[in-house]
Amino acid sequence: MLHHLSIKNLAIVDEIHIDLDSGMSVITGETGVGKSLMVDGLALIMGQRAESNLIGGGANTAEVSAVFDLGAAPAAIAWLDHKLIERSEGQAVVRRALSKTGPSRAFINGTAVTLAELKDFGALLIDIHAQHEHQVLLKKEGQRLLFDEFADAQLNAQTVTSLYEKWMTQRDALVALSASQQERLDRQRFLEYQLDELLKLELKPEEALSLDQELVVLANAEEDIALGSTAVSLVDNDNAEGGLERLRIAALTLSKMKDPRIESPLQELSRSIVQIEETHRDLTRILESSAVDPVRLRWVESRLGEIHDLCRKHRCSPEALTDLQSTLSAELEALLDSESSAASLEAEIAASLAAWKKAAEKRSKKSAKAKPKLERAVNDLLHQMGMNAAQLVIALSPATDPNRHGLETIAFHIATQADQPAQALNKIASGGELSRISLAIQVATLGANAIGTMIFDEVDVGIGGGVAQTVGELLRRLSQHTQILCVTHLGQVAAQGHHHLKVTKNASTSQVTTLNEEERVSEIARMVGGLKITKKSLAHAQEMMSVVQT
Repeated sequence: MLHHLSIKNLAIVDEIHIDLDSGMSVITGETGVGKSLMVDGLALIMGQRAESNLIGGGANTAEVSAVFDLGAAPAAIAWLDHKLIERSEGQAVVRRALSKTGPSRAFINGTAVTLAELKDFGALLIDIHAQHEHQVLLKKEGQRLLFDEFADAQLNAQTVTSLYEKWMTQRDALVALSASQQERLDRQRFLEYQLDELLKLELKPEEALSLDQELVVLANAEEDIALGSTAVSLVDNDNAEGGLERLRIAALTLSKMKDPRIESPLQELSRSIVQIEETHRDLTRILESSAVDPVRLRWVESRLGEIHDLCRKHRCSPEALTDLQSTLSAELEALLDSESSAASLEAEIAASLAAWKKAAEKRSKKSAKAKPKLERAVNDLLHQMGMNAAQLVIALSPATDPNRHGLETIAFHIATQADQPAQALNKIASGGELSRISLAIQVATLGANAIGTMIFDEVDVGIGGGVAQTVGELLRRLSQHTQILCVTHLGQVAAQGHHHLKVTKNASTSQVTTLNEEERVSEIARMVGGLKITKKSLAHAQEMMSVVQT
């Protein structure tokens, strides 16, 4: 759910901060005040390509940020975890920064992300019913997921996909096994040669790291011994010039003082002497164990050279050589056992295909049963919204080959006129019609597979009266399952909202205000009666709000 939206320097918006809640929020205002800029801002959050002309006024940068509550968004949480992006207190903060001098930048919880990643994440949080590229229902995958949810076939669908992927993996393995004998022999010899190199190396765990550290010690031994010896002599030597001996004399001298205040500094000095003595002993031990060893140095350099030569050959780190050895060994073993494996794999492929077909047939039965129910429910709602000739047709087309979705493909088609054939949803010319179709589908499925926030931008274009009332009621019903933001020109729709945001324009800048009950009545009165608000229009607005069902 969208919790907060901030927009700065976007078109005619200088800066706005909007707190949003669950349920249905309506956005109203006169023509040209910038109502759709909230939608535009959220489209940028979803990864829409940004143009520099979106930056308003004399500013050089613009920014949109949104705070989402992830409490009911497990897919979004899983996405963040997969990308290793931290999430704080169950929230996600998404930010998009635009610049006139360079490309836009995107961030999720402070982590920079690509535009593709922003699109993927945004699609899990928001569904905008205004611009085609942002509508989940325009994508076949979105239609399929929604239909499976309605048909109670989600588990069947997952099983079909899983069995198909298993079948494909087994087929690929068989193809590899079925390569020519000569190819297998060549590969076998190559693997044996590579493994022989790795086995001869006899690389121990973390050996390269240990040798790197030893190399540093050996290469600098002569200089380090000289420096260490100098340091030791400065700390302590056989005459009274050493630092440690001077400190001992200082402590002895202080101990003869009668001033009681000297006790504390004397204790500190005594402790320091003990610490320096320990340090002196440690340094002495290190120097005694150190030696210039050119033979060992040459061996370490040679050993590291062998290790890094193999790393360059295989394009991997020293730590990965052990895993590489295991991988090559497994492949070689598989090649040596390929003939016996082929027969076994063919049997497994046949079994997997049979299991896939059985699961796909079960899914198809559920699809066939659900198809007329969903069509009737959607078409009834379309007719209620004034699209009397509209007919949704769910096309279940037989698949020619096994695939991850089953025995048929699923596609939503629509005919908006009686004399027109049903077409794919993305072929619908009217944005208002498309929004109403999407609304009908979402309501008919009772928010199945619903995105956390759904935005309807001017869903009421070209309608009025009782149809507008119906659209408003349907949006309110849908808001029981998902957060709804609706940009509207109609008072009948606005009256159905749980919350009301009014956009106004002051000089050249848009502003957003959250209305109280009294202000809502006035705004709805303006929408139904025009600029001149009368007692009659106020009474009408009050009546519209009073009949709204919870």
